[in-house]
Amino acid sequence: MSSPFSLVERRCRLPVPAEEAFAWHERPGAFERLTPPWERVEVLERSGGVKDGARTVLRIHAGPVSMRWVAVHRDYVAGRQFADEQVEGPFSHWIHLHRFDADGPAAAHATERIEFAPPFGALGTAAGMWVARPRIERMVAYRQRVLEADLAAHARFHDRPRLQVALTGSTGLLGSVLAPFLTTGGHRVTPIVRGTPAAGEVAWDPAAARLDPERLEGVDAVVHLAGETV
Repeated sequence: MSSPFSLVERRCRLPVPAEEAFAWHERPGAFERLTPPWERVEVLERSGGVKDGARTVLRIHAGPVSMRWVAVHRDYVAGRQFADEQVEGPFSHWIHLHRFDADGPAAAHATERIEFAPPFGALGTAAGMWVARPRIERMVAYRQRVLEADLAAHARFHDRPRLQVALTGSTGLLGSVLAPFLTTGGHRVTPIVRGTPAAGEVAWDPAAARLDPERLEGVDAVVHLAGETV
């Protein structure tokens, strides 16, 4: 009997061991790195990483319409796989499996498998073949290109110590890309912000030339991206 769900599955080869590819996904910034720029996604709540029971709440924007997407993680096997299941959102069924298989001691294959069903029964399934599937395929292809490129870049410096980097403009066009690139590579990023800092951030008032140097103790590098808009 055929499955009532549609399936998108894609595999790519990564230039690092499976354990390192898996660890990359467990670090802060992985979701941001893998979200395509054409998808307007806002993270409302996130807890628990990718282990079983971890929960992520998103707001998905599609034109003038926005909707909540609540995902709960499941099927966690350390160093090997994890999955997320949509429990609230636009699909009537969505399970996204991420699996990592060794390809010798220094490489791995990453497989993304998305089992989904659009809403509205048979009508939705027919529409999904024309609308949802191409969009999901494009998303997965983008994610795997980024993953492969990022892991290759970090692998060139695998024997170097991880750094603590202070970063201004962390929410800007460049900073919002650089920060998750660094954190998924195992580096620590300390945002330097104007206004009231959140936990882990450092306050900076350039007009008053005010910045507490003690808050930057242990920083290896400062990247200043808070100038004029590019």
